[in-house]
Amino acid sequence: MKHPFWRAYGLFLLLGGFTQFLLWLFGAASPEGIKDAVFVSTLWLIPLWWQPHRLRQWSAVIALLIGVLALPGFAYFLVYRQEFTQSLMMILFESNQSESQEYLRNYFTWWILLAILAFIIIPVLYWRTLKPAQLSKPRAAIYSLLALALVFTSPVKYMARDQWATASKSIDRHLGGIPPFQLALGYLNYERQLEEVNRTLLTMNQVPSLSQLTEQAKPGPTTVVLVIGESTSRLHMSLYGYSRDTNPELSKIRQELTLFDNVYAPRPYTIESLQQVLTFADQQHPDAYKTQPSLVAMMKQAGYHVTWITNQQTLTGRNTMLTTFAKQADKQYFLNNERRQNAYSFDEKVLPPFAETLSDPHPKKLIIVHLLGTHMKYSYRYPENFDVFKTAEGLPVKGLDEAKSALVNSYDNAIRYNDWVMSQLIAALKAKQQHSLLVYFSDHGEDVYDTPPHNFQGRNEAAPTLPMYSIPFMVWHSANWFNAQTLLANVDTHRQYDNADLIYTLADLMGLSFDGFQPGESLVNARFTPDNILVGDPYLRKLQMLPGTTRFPDNELAAWNTGSVKAD
Repeated sequence: MKHPFWRAYGLFLLLGGFTQFLLWLFGAASPEGIKDAVFVSTLWLIPLWWQPHRLRQWSAVIALLIGVLALPGFAYFLVYRQEFTQSLMMILFESNQSESQEYLRNYFTWWILLAILAFIIIPVLYWRTLKPAQLSKPRAAIYSLLALALVFTSPVKYMARDQWATASKSIDRHLGGIPPFQLALGYLNYERQLEEVNRTLLTMNQVPSLSQLTEQAKPGPTTVVLVIGESTSRLHMSLYGYSRDTNPELSKIRQELTLFDNVYAPRPYTIESLQQVLTFADQQHPDAYKTQPSLVAMMKQAGYHVTWITNQQTLTGRNTMLTTFAKQADKQYFLNNERRQNAYSFDEKVLPPFAETLSDPHPKKLIIVHLLGTHMKYSYRYPENFDVFKTAEGLPVKGLDEAKSALVNSYDNAIRYNDWVMSQLIAALKAKQQHSLLVYFSDHGEDVYDTPPHNFQGRNEAAPTLPMYSIPFMVWHSANWFNAQTLLANVDTHRQYDNADLIYTLADLMGLSFDGFQPGESLVNARFTPDNILVGDPYLRKLQMLPGTTRFPDNELAAWNTGSVKAD
């Protein structure tokens, strides 16, 4: 670091990468941000290489630019231990003046001011040690090309293939967390994605209400909770017969739960699945959400105050549809503002706003809780004290190598943590002693080396396997739930069911009726006929469980192997 160029590079890296270093140090993000800062900081050396005799002047201008635009992200980290992203921009820009003043009063403490002063003073003192340098023009050209190649080789490669969208994502991924690009790219993404949300929201809000919507009388104030899991396969849950104890907490209240063991996600991807699950859309009518009300709209029409609590990323390219659903609610809690999926945002975040919402005085409440669940990367989904499974002991699939076993372990640990979060939600709801109902399901499952020859992990609709679609579905209700004895007492918990029809199930559980209601499409309706059995993804026709696979329930194996699962 004695060479002037190295010292200048150290200054740029300090200003541009210090917050990313802190995010990694405090376990809030992966080291990818540090790596990006290391590469991007080389770009600022280019003007210094071409005019080395003005190294101090150029360094001062560049450091001032980086430092000023790095301050918001640094200050935000000091308060929340999170990265400053476009999702946060949405929340800040939609906050009113009183909320902003409350934020300043509560969080702008003396030690934050000292940290900000240090963030300014230390680089200034460091800059004072810089000295002019010398470098030939040919070397300046070579170094400049190397720096540009280091940062932009990947996007340029995509541009050469005419893959402009992918090139844009690559630039955003590597520059989006590094000042000064962080604020500029974040704001552009915020504007673009918010425009998409508002456009879709306008379309959905213009959809006519349900005709002749009625609701059976309830014995008192009513709270309905809909918990949406993420990437959680029931085949890794001990509640459903998995060999490891991944559900120690829910097992304690097993008698209070109605478990359905033959429910399947309509699609193996979050957005595509929930676009059907939370609306009247299905495989045959995928765009019905544009012409018929969503589940949120239906509940608001029935007089319920709807709160959406989410630990999913808020305003990203893939999650704009989820944000649109959330914006339909009366109140939202956006708890995950991370730019990358590989960041720690534990689902226990939902517990305080959930408790707060339970105390809301509205007599009829719907609370939708969207968990981050067991989304990849699994090791980011649970705190250290839930790192229970560490060896191959208890794994139902034998002979997995060390890397595969470690991944299954982290997935099972994430499910065990999810079990604790679910138990806390139910306990909080139970403690209110209200007329209440809770429904939990996952958006889709995940294949974690479950299917022979045990070499695939993740989801692939073009090559579907049973674990990608097999989801948990459970119901908890208070002892006085108005139709529990007539509806849930006689339900067939082994019925094959496509969760795209959830809106009918929830309506049935709540005693809602409307023109077009199809009782046979309700999971809890005991009067279904075989003609109503699973109507799922066309790829489900391809599912073939290999002989000797015994870790799945017999009824599932029989259904898939005999081809009794129907597709649209």
